[in-house]
Amino acid sequence: MPRRRPLALAFGFAVALPVLLWLLRSPPPPPPPPAPVSRLTETTPPPPPKLRPRRVATPEAPLLAHEELLTLEGDAATDLSALADLTRAYLERPADPARPPLGFNEDLARALSDPENLGPSALPADHPALRAGQLIDRWGTPWQIHPLAFNLIQLRSAGPDRRLYTEDDLVSPRTPPVPSPDETVPQP
Repeated sequence: MPRRRPLALAFGFAVALPVLLWLLRSPPPPPPPPAPVSRLTETTPPPPPKLRPRRVATPEAPLLAHEELLTLEGDAATDLSALADLTRAYLERPADPARPPLGFNEDLARALSDPENLGPSALPADHPALRAGQLIDRWGTPWQIHPLAFNLIQLRSAGPDRRLYTEDDLVSPRTPPVPSPDETVPQP
């Protein structure tokens, strides 16, 4: 038995030595810092859409609202008017109780580009005002859609500075209509 003791001690030392060396080894180097995020890419606005030349209207083929939207000859006010006309044409269709709500830009873009809704007046799928399923203005910024009533939507372009709620914003209608005292307002 005395012989087993030195053997057990040697075995224990042989097992303990690598564990001890592993514990005493130098700590691993720290992980490299994450790549810096460029603030430029975070705030760089998307490029403006490619503007189209305006088609020449004829008595047989007058200009449609979407043909006046984002044209080389037009301006931001023309774009706002054309988009407001398209939106109004959609909203003034006979009331469809199954019509989905139009609370977001994507909802309105889908409605205005559906030929079942507007026929030939619908925005074509390749129209420059459509990007990634949203309606964009001539600076490449998505339009803000603000429903005021079931049949009234306020449209807002951020304007040249591409920031909403600044002095250069384009808005239609400017203020919501106020019912006259003679009109009865339905109560919920």
